[in-house]
Amino acid sequence: MKKVLVVEDDERLALALSIRLKAQGYTTWTAGDAISALSLALRVNPALILLDISLPAGSGFTLIEQLDQFPETSEIPVIFATASRAPELRCRALDLGVAGVLRKPYDVEELLAVVEHTLNGWSPDAGTHFLAATDELGHAAGPRRKKVLIVEDDERLTKALAIRLGAAGFETTIAHDGLAGVRCAVTDNPDLIVMDVSLPAGDGFTVAERIQTQVHSPTRIIFMTASKRPDFRERAVRLGAAAFFEKPYEPEALLAAVRQVLG
Repeated sequence: MKKVLVVEDDERLALALSIRLKAQGYTTWTAGDAISALSLALRVNPALILLDISLPAGSGFTLIEQLDQFPETSEIPVIFATASRAPELRCRALDLGVAGVLRKPYDVEELLAVVEHTLNGWSPDAGTHFLAATDELGHAAGPRRKKVLIVEDDERLTKALAIRLGAAGFETTIAHDGLAGVRCAVTDNPDLIVMDVSLPAGDGFTVAERIQTQVHSPTRIIFMTASKRPDFRERAVRLGAAAFFEKPYEPEALLAAVRQVLG
């Protein structure tokens, strides 16, 4: 039987997960903090780890970094669980190469399906599963929120924009450079991208071209720039930009453009 390590400080939830996994034929171990989780992982060498991000004695992110330091645990696939809505969470999970990210409270049947898929052929190249939150009855938590990917290297500006968009009811993901922007766009399939033109690891126009060649359907993009070059606006139009803003821009004007693009 395949072994699953459940790392969760909520004892009731850990027990419930363990029972469901055992009913599916898995052998389970549980740990309530990062220190005991690392010890158990080294001792039992599980086939999969279900990992809560918020833990006593170290976060889930820190635990993954510790697991990567040991050859016997570095290749174990991990599925994250979190109640957090921090906008940068998904991209950080992508950077760590986790098998899945689920938002609490989650649908147990969907989780079990991701566990089965991960244990039967998942590889880091296959990408990350993102599971939406459910309500207390296990139903999807309302209509799907439109997703906006923010590709911007100014962390202060990014955070302010993510907070404003989140307050307006949009789900946001953040990438701070061109490579991460392409990766998040391909994996997360956003409804809209707000893209700075000047970026580390590729300018915004080149990043936009790469995204459009790698996604199944055209992605709408709003470009931002501090440059006054007239050819930037012209190039954005040629790329089919949904809107174009010069910095500093009025936050309410940008928010209005996002709402207009996303209906």
